[in-house]
Order: sequence, then structure tokens, then C-alpha cells
Amino acid sequence: MRSIRTGLLLVGIVGGAVAWASAVPAFAQTPYERFSLDTTVAVDLFRGDNVSDRPQVIVDIIGTVQLGDRWQIYVRPWFRLPRPSPPTAPVPEWDTQLYQASIRYERPGPIAMRVDTGYMASPVGLGLFDANPSVNPTIAGHTSYFTPMLPFDAGGPRNPAVASTYPLGTVLTLSAARWDARAAVTNSAPVRGWILGSATNPVSTPVFEAGAGITPATGLRLGVSFAHGVFLKDEELNPNAVRGDRTVTLIGFEGDYAVRYTKVTGEFVHDSFVIPGLDAPAYAWFIQATQTLSPRWAIGGRHEGTDAPVAGNGAIFRAQPRLLANELTARYRITREFTVKASYYARQPYGRQTWDQQGGVQVVWQKRWW
Repeated sequence: MRSIRTGLLLVGIVGGAVAWASAVPAFAQTPYERFSLDTTVAVDLFRGDNVSDRPQVIVDIIGTVQLGDRWQIYVRPWFRLPRPSPPTAPVPEWDTQLYQASIRYERPGPIAMRVDTGYMASPVGLGLFDANPSVNPTIAGHTSYFTPMLPFDAGGPRNPAVASTYPLGTVLTLSAARWDARAAVTNSAPVRGWILGSATNPVSTPVFEAGAGITPATGLRLGVSFAHGVFLKDEELNPNAVRGDRTVTLIGFEGDYAVRYTKVTGEFVHDSFVIPGLDAPAYAWFIQATQTLSPRWAIGGRHEGTDAPVAGNGAIFRAQPRLLANELTARYRITREFTVKASYYARQPYGRQTWDQQGGVQVVWQKRWW
């Protein structure tokens, strides 16, 4: 039912964007220059320890409508047919999300300005930009973004250290030659997932987010991000839970360095969860690199992990539950539109001392229609 409602909404958004764009006076652009559509379809299959032998399918569609010299509309539906987890579970339904549905205003200049309103990329979480399989240097997504941490507060649901979905909100971005800054107000904290039309969405509450970065040299950027607000409202708690809103303060550090045919990206996030009688810290990080060997060949790798909070007030000397994942990927571009990837993937889930070791392959088809 949620997929039907989301599909109808997508049709309405796209139809409204087209009607609006048609009504805007031309500004020296043909109709094809005012519209763009990118489609990515990826199918991957993993074999090894504790993984289903069924494939996963991802369909990522990005549509843009140029409304005027400075106005744009972005629509990005995202569909995923996940593999069963655990492997013996029934085949799940399609996961339908609207990653982006926003209107953007841009003003160029020595200090450029951009305003996005709607469902848009949060200022927090560098790994969000690897969601498209044609951009992702590996096959698997960011485990820290998609895997909920172990429960540490009996009153509410599990949540990841950084959410993988795009929230509803408004973000202001300023950028110059050597620096950039952004501030946003969103309807949910960056540790709670928000899926349009889902019955499990958190109760909307304003959360402040911000970020800034400097570019001291060509190819090098260093940044910091921040978020603070309520991540779990009292009305969402279980009846027997200790009452009171739960808040979170997130501080993140990120870096990106590209030189010739090498690119390295990293992020470190510290979450400070505050619930009645307990301050619960969590940490998430990743570092990944891509080396282009030739126009067709490239290799990439990623190491990431999450330290989840320790549950209970009397557990100050217990080790934090840890999730770790490593992946090494070789990529070969067959044609302009088709790419094949092969990976070695190792993952240590929460509470385990042993590693799951897997091998994976993926076929990616990416096409820009106009």
C-alpha cells in the first residue's frame, strides 16, 4: 500500500514539475535542455557466510527540471528489492523511497548561494552521496548507515548512527573559492530514518543541522558537521519506558582528497544520545579510496565501523558493541553504460568475534537520457 501511495505522489510531483516548467517563459534553452533524466539499474549477488543466494536489485532515477535561470526541481525515486535477511527469511517486498523531491534556488557570484526546500540531502552524512551504484566505489552500501545499532534504550526503536534517508527540510548553502558553509532545519534527526508514506516514521520535530568546510589546496577539502535536537518524542515510547523526550547531539568530521587518478574520502561521526539518567555515546566512521588504473579499469576499497552505545545504567565498564566491515572491489567499464564490479567483502556483526566472508559481483547500467 505504501508503494502505491508513494508511486501516486511521484506521478503528481513529476506532473506538477512538467506543468510548471511548461508555463515558465523560455530562457534561451530548448525543451530538452530544460529537462534531464538519469537512470541507474544495478543487480548484485553475494555468496559466502550468512548471506542469501538471491540477488539484490536497485533502481535509482534522478530527474531535473530547469524552471528558470536560477530555479530547479529535483525528483529522485529510489527502489530496492533487498535480499532476505536472515538468508532463510521470506523474500521481502520492494523498498520504495523518495530520496529527493525538492525545489532549488541558486545565485552565482563571489559568494554563491543555494537554497533547497523539500526532501533533500542532509548536511550531515558524507556517505549519503554513495547511494547511487554508479558512484559507489564498492558494491555494498555503507553498513553504518543501513544497519541499526543494538538497542540501548528500552523505550524506543533501534536506529543507525547516521540515517541513510533524506529528511524533509530547508538548507541554505554558501560557497566561495576556499570555503563553504550550510545550515538547515529538518523534520527529523540524522539518526532516524524518514521514508515518505511509512507508518514507522518518527514524529516530526525540528532539528538544527549545520556544516562547513575549507579547501586549502586544489583537490583537498576538510569539513565539519553538527546536528542537535530531539530524535525520539515521549509519545513514541513504549508504555513502560521512562518518560521524556530523547535528544541527540552529533558532531562529524570529514575529508576528501583527489590527486590525479586517486581519490580518498573519510568521515568520523560522534553521537551523544541523552535519555533520562543516561548519556550514551556512539561512534561511526569510514575511509574509502578509489584508484583509476585506465579508462576502463579501477579498484576501490572501504573500511567502516560503528561503536554502538552500551545498554543500561550500570554498564560503564563494558565494551561498546562494534560493527566492522571491509570491502575491496575491482571495476571494469564494458561500455559507456555498462559496468561490472567484483568484490571481496568481510563483515563482523554486533556481538560476534568471527567475520562473515563473502564474494560478490554486480552489474550496473547507467544512462542519461537527455
